[in-house]
Amino acid sequence: MHVAICDDNVADRRHMERLLSRESDKRAGTPNILYIDSYGNKDHFLRTPLKYNLVFMDMTSREGLVREILAGLEDLGFHAPLVLYSSTIDYTAIPNLPSYVVHAKKPYLPEQLPEFLRLGDRNVLENVVTIQIHQKSVLQHVPKNEIMYAMPQEEHYSLYLSNGTVIEIDEDISILRQIFEPFDEIKLVNKTCFANFRYVSAVTPVSIAMQDTRKLSISPLHYQKFKWLKEGLIL
Repeated sequence: MHVAICDDNVADRRHMERLLSRESDKRAGTPNILYIDSYGNKDHFLRTPLKYNLVFMDMTSREGLVREILAGLEDLGFHAPLVLYSSTIDYTAIPNLPSYVVHAKKPYLPEQLPEFLRLGDRNVLENVVTIQIHQKSVLQHVPKNEIMYAMPQEEHYSLYLSNGTVIEIDEDISILRQIFEPFDEIKLVNKTCFANFRYVSAVTPVSIAMQDTRKLSISPLHYQKFKWLKEGLIL
């Protein structure tokens, strides 16, 4: 799940980062870990808001700033849950707020987060992304988040899914590169194998270990890059 923190109070923003990091640690070993970005600036956040499944917000540096951000989100067609934390500004007093807005009060408390994260999880499920592949010339739609890795088997590629299913597909490596290119979490890790880093359990200088214990070889030159990706950092 992709989560954004929009808070122009640096101390509060850092505090929420720590709380969400702990919640993400609780999800270790699942594809539901949290990818957390922090913003203290309206324009920076509004560059790519549609990738987020959940937003926490309190922007108080000037009057009307949150209303401006919400107007920008409306123009972009944003619809994920957005939790407005009232502090020096009471956001409950703003009329005609979008239906996706949820209210809370500062301080940020860990006890509140599971309920809000469930809203984000629901948004993820409601926006399932599928990829189109062919199996014996028949078009299939496979949920992107269920793909653990893809690797060649004799004369074809196979997709390994999180439920243990293996799908033999018609696509070759050049087509798979095009299919996976839009997704930050799926990378070509060597000359032939693709891995979904949501399902990577460990990265070493010579291999990555998948959650089903499969090991995919990597070049030591890419070790740090893949380690950062596993930890949710931007390449």
